[in-house]
Amino acid sequence: MTIDTEAPARTTTSTTTSTTSTTAIHDVDLDVDVPADLAERRRRAVAEAVAHAEPAATGNRRAAVGIRRYGPGCVALALRGRFDRTGRERLRALAGEVERQAARELVIDLSGLDGCDAGLARVLGRLRIRCLAREARVELHDPPEALAAELGHLR
Repeated sequence: MTIDTEAPARTTTSTTTSTTSTTAIHDVDLDVDVPADLAERRRRAVAEAVAHAEPAATGNRRAAVGIRRYGPGCVALALRGRFDRTGRERLRALAGEVERQAARELVIDLSGLDGCDAGLARVLGRLRIRCLAREARVELHDPPEALAAELGHLR
């Protein structure tokens, strides 16, 4: 899994690579035209994360994750399809790096989920709590009703 920096806040070029058990995170800052407005960068990053996860929209709707950074400490995460045990384990393995990258803000788009079981709710709840404990802003987009109720998210 890669956290792409489609809209970095800096205009320097650098590359950092770190690996965890099965996850590689590439942090590349490129000289690109970036919207100055954080809300616009957030909107674009969520749309790109959703598009990145869209291959799950065809076929059997297996779990898919899309991730985009849209500024220093700001991450958009999109979940699509049905998260079975393997999908939840991959998301859990990725959650630590997402938490580190989302030091200021995390937006999680859940509009493409095919339901949410207790295991997925625990993974997302843990990620949300850890980000909030680090004083990051956390925003959930279109969570299933059961997940919204579990996390105390008002619609």
